[in-house]
Amino acid sequence: MSLTRSHSQWPRGIPSFIRRHEEPVARKNFDAASRAWRHFVREQWVGGDGADQQKRALIERWATADQQFRDSYQSRAPEDEPSFFEGPELADKTFGANDVQSSCMVYFYTTELTPEKEALLAKCILGLFPWEDGWDFLADEMIVFVPPEDNKGNVLETFKFHQSVARPNFLDMHMALDGTVLFRDCSPKLIIDDRTLETGLGLWVDFTTNGIYEIARRGQIMMEEFAYFYREIGPGNRVPIDQALNYIEDREIYIDRDEDADPREILEDEPVDMRRPLVEIYKGNEVDLVDDYAPGFREAEEQGDGLAIGFDLERILANDGNPLIVRDHGSDH
Repeated sequence: MSLTRSHSQWPRGIPSFIRRHEEPVARKNFDAASRAWRHFVREQWVGGDGADQQKRALIERWATADQQFRDSYQSRAPEDEPSFFEGPELADKTFGANDVQSSCMVYFYTTELTPEKEALLAKCILGLFPWEDGWDFLADEMIVFVPPEDNKGNVLETFKFHQSVARPNFLDMHMALDGTVLFRDCSPKLIIDDRTLETGLGLWVDFTTNGIYEIARRGQIMMEEFAYFYREIGPGNRVPIDQALNYIEDREIYIDRDEDADPREILEDEPVDMRRPLVEIYKGNEVDLVDDYAPGFREAEEQGDGLAIGFDLERILANDGNPLIVRDHGSDH
């Protein structure tokens, strides 16, 4: 189990001229819409130690080129230009962003990482445990976006850029013929943001191919049904969020909705006060399990009046001999 701190690779932030495609592209048309870009990348790609800088340069070149330049690649690219998942790029570890990105579905997105917020983050991580059903549904990989000052604006509008452009991942981000950005990975994500840290309301999101959310729900992490919801949406099943909501159908907010309701309306569960001790808001009868999963956590919460200030995240699962690993996927600038 790991928590990776992912740093932006753009020294001054992602340039404003790198923009999302105006409208989503149907997934069946995605390869056709990005055919010229893939041909361009394959022609220019060198890889190796300078791969990260090269990816930024290729993005900038395509985004700022005149249309004639991009059209020239469109005319030369074969109709059946292979996807990056069918060519040698899939085996090139420098081509994506990191090994975690391909399987990760849990992301922490906070405006600052203070000791207080790290204590709340620890509580959220423990909320991901299924508790009564073993550790089968636990997230193996999680990513937190840093530096914090980059995490501004509406998380739903900026998430995909943080995920796959800030540290360029060419297996996800592609570019259209007009120089704008598209995203191949539209699978469900669980985003734990500042609001989650205070309320327990995790943000479940399905995205479209231009990085805009298609459906989003604020689901309570600190509830018994969460593990089952996670299992259905998670990497093993990939059930769409609207279908997986059936597994928490006793939450009144998700049933008996008006058929004409806006499908992009963000429904929310009831919040909890995440500053209270974990065993008070979630697992009051599972004190021994809390001590087993996170030795010292309850004591740290007692000292911090409900917040485990200074608790070392790498003590989570320490008793199992396979503790949480916190690592950096650093910047190269």
